[in-house]
Amino acid sequence: MAISMSTSVLALSGAGWGLLGGLLLTSAVIMVSVHQDLGLRVWIGAVLGFFMAIAFGISALVTAIRANLRGGAAICAVVLCCELLLILRWSLRRTSA
Repeated sequence: MAISMSTSVLALSGAGWGLLGGLLLTSAVIMVSVHQDLGLRVWIGAVLGFFMAIAFGISALVTAIRANLRGGAAICAVVLCCELLLILRWSLRRTSA
């Protein structure tokens, strides 16, 4: 009984970090897809990907705040800022080329 109880406690405490990691991984994969769409000049797909990546980043941030993961909230804020900087960089490069 003690073994099953300790695994359930571990599962409950790690669920927030697991969900947070999954959301951030999804956001990163979408950003890679956006970069590929920009290379192929598929603008509609790139714009949709931008919005999806930002939505997953915001969802990760809200999840971290609700689960009281202070380190997770800081990581999500940094990831969101990096995503926004990449979006600005890619869009400025597109307009200057």
